[in-house]
Amino acid sequence: MSIQTLVINFFFSSIATMGFSIFFNSPVKALIPSGLIGGAGWTLYSILFDITVNGIFANFFAATLISLLSEILARKMKYPAIIFVIPGILPLIPGLGLYNTMLSLVEGRYTDAMSIGTNALFVSASIAMGVLLITSLVSTYYIVKQKIAQRKLKLSRLIK
Repeated sequence: MSIQTLVINFFFSSIATMGFSIFFNSPVKALIPSGLIGGAGWTLYSILFDITVNGIFANFFAATLISLLSEILARKMKYPAIIFVIPGILPLIPGLGLYNTMLSLVEGRYTDAMSIGTNALFVSASIAMGVLLITSLVSTYYIVKQKIAQRKLKLSRLIK
């Protein structure tokens, strides 16, 4: 995949992500960062899919990157992470796979529908798992950080 193709993919996925952000009434201040997150996620997906030809693997790591960047920007900009996560992962959703699954069902090609539908389901699950992994790690980090701060406070009170 050429650099030119990656730049074009980044640009258009950023525009699409900003469009989804507008659709979901995100704050205007969050539109460009949200677009950059979506563009970065799609670019990583494109690179990994080109290397591995495995959509499940590529979607998992792209969703992980989107979630990580969203958590970082949420802390920096003091917005909920969901403002960045949802529009960022929407370009990754396997819409064509879902459409082809329904088309195969309507046309009576049930084995094709099962094959395509299973792949779309696994891709969707990999996106969800990527977001869940980072969200869980960040939540756990802040819970542990809070517990440590509470214990330090108790210790300092005992020492005085």
